[in-house]
Amino acid sequence: MYIYDTLDHESFENKVFYGKKSYFIWHMMIDKHYQGQGYGKLAFEKILKDIESMPDGEAEYVTLFYHTSNVKAKTLYTSFGFVDTGIIQDSSMLAIKKIDGNITESLVNRISLKEM
Repeated sequence: MYIYDTLDHESFENKVFYGKKSYFIWHMMIDKHYQGQGYGKLAFEKILKDIESMPDGEAEYVTLFYHTSNVKAKTLYTSFGFVDTGIIQDSSMLAIKKIDGNITESLVNRISLKEM
């Protein structure tokens, strides 16, 4: 689940991304019985591919929060180029990625191979 919004929260005021349009990934959940099998990574790639098409309007960034103790989530998001902002709210770190059109190359390659 994601939304299209402006990064205008008061805690962002001194950041370069303040006031910019963004897609914010609100929730992404994988049932505990299916975790560790690659479904999260594949689902995340598909979310980012959809966001790249900018279905709700132009944006410069994709943002999300993850719980600071969730090392697996941080590792996943870092592997897609998200960086921590240092902004923590309710024990969750805000991570951000500039939309650059190169998010989903591995997904596109996997789909192409399966269709052959």
